[in-house]
Amino acid sequence: MSSPINQLLRYVNSVLESGRHAHIHTDSLPDELYELGGAIKKLVKRYDATVALAAELHDKCEDEMAQKQIKNMTIEQYSLLISSFIQYMPQQILVLTKEDNRILLMNEAAVKQLHTDAGYIGKITGAMSFYTVGADGSEVEISYCGEKGEEYLHIRAFALNWKDEEAVVYVISDISESKKELKALEIHAFRDNLTHLYNRTFGMKALEELLDKKSKFVLLFSDLDRLKFINDEFGHNEGDMYIINAAKHLLAFGTDAVVCRLGGDEYMALVPDITYEEAEVKAIEIYNALANDDYLSDKSYEYSMSFGFVAVDEGNTLSASELLNIADERMYENKRERKRARGLL
Repeated sequence: MSSPINQLLRYVNSVLESGRHAHIHTDSLPDELYELGGAIKKLVKRYDATVALAAELHDKCEDEMAQKQIKNMTIEQYSLLISSFIQYMPQQILVLTKEDNRILLMNEAAVKQLHTDAGYIGKITGAMSFYTVGADGSEVEISYCGEKGEEYLHIRAFALNWKDEEAVVYVISDISESKKELKALEIHAFRDNLTHLYNRTFGMKALEELLDKKSKFVLLFSDLDRLKFINDEFGHNEGDMYIINAAKHLLAFGTDAVVCRLGGDEYMALVPDITYEEAEVKAIEIYNALANDDYLSDKSYEYSMSFGFVAVDEGNTLSASELLNIADERMYENKRERKRARGLL
């Protein structure tokens, strides 16, 4: 029989099997959960026997009273099965009326959550209001601001008839921890370990996306002056501090800018909604702030960086690598100009 209860039973069995074999999250499951398999099998046998009896009644009786008896027996078995196993589920289970979201049944996990957050049911039903919930079930992931900050839920909903009322069963899993772990992995994948700026992979991806969208922005390319000298004369710890302090000052381009460390002493910034001239003014401010960094108060060396800019607009036809090459050349010209000013060229 293809029905909502079959869908739910398959879902419960998958939870039981994953808890038994996956070697993860099993500490959160109650001891009785692994005894639930036998209990469910017994309930299913009773359910199958009832369905068989109902079929027999159907064959023998064709009057309206017999048909109603069959329907009531089936609904009663649905309710019995669901009520019996949901109390063992680690997920939050809610059975609500379809018309007005009145609570028909909820397990202990759902009760606990509702005591913590009085508006919890409204968040669930509100999230599912954009979806058509049928007997085959619907799934969605939502996020909301809870007591612990950003929280994430996976919701699976089934429509069924519950004691002569149209209802929806919600199976709700808290996936906040897995989402946070995923975010941590993304940060690790796209962040530079030393400076915590974005890394080259993320920076190039962001540049390609801006070009695809025909966005207006300024691309800045910069590197540190005399990093090799500081590494050789004062040690790589001092060189690392130079790289870190420069990264800190580059963030002055603003929260909308994508600032990344390309590698070594090279950086790239993608600054939206700014003119070439405004970018130059901001770069001078950053240059001066870096030169006067507090870290240098007891040091015998100086900090400085060189900059190259390219203004990009919706009419751009150059590729990402071509734009970087232009910015790189302008950065080296900026470096040569300052050396000439100091009489070094």
